[in-house]
Amino acid sequence: MRVIRRSCWWSAAAMLLAAATACGRAGGPGGRAGAGTTPTAPASAIGAPATVQPTAVGTPMPTPRPLPVVSGDIFYRERIVLPPDATVRVRVIRLGSRGAPRPVIAELAFAAPRRVPIPFKLECDPQALEPGASYGLEASISRRGTVEFATVEPAPVLAGGLPTSGLKILVRRTR
Repeated sequence: MRVIRRSCWWSAAAMLLAAATACGRAGGPGGRAGAGTTPTAPASAIGAPATVQPTAVGTPMPTPRPLPVVSGDIFYRERIVLPPDATVRVRVIRLGSRGAPRPVIAELAFAAPRRVPIPFKLECDPQALEPGASYGLEASISRRGTVEFATVEPAPVLAGGLPTSGLKILVRRTR
């Protein structure tokens, strides 16, 4: 019986030592990652070493490009409070010749707050933007499907493909 207990103790100690070694290789608690290695998968069993993949030291990680953002405030001059069922719609469109269809690049719709200015932030898909194209921002406030306020002309945005922020968009009463 004593021989079995001692062998269990030694096997438990060996498993703990192997787990501590694996943690030391994978950068886990009590250890630090080896220089120039990146863990790719955790150990699947106690005592199994983590799989590491060598990487070049000092290799810059590619940073994701931020999405082009159009942000600002929508306001109107009338001294009225918006009804609780009002909806705000903001769209970035590709501008073309007059009368030509204007494809929507990005769109945002949300419940309007009761007072102005109404802040908005709209992220655009970079793949939808064409170099050299002109873009504009349209905004409207509607109630029960009827547009109450809207921009007269689209406000130019994303000039040169750069994000635009801090816009002040005036919407006028439509009726």
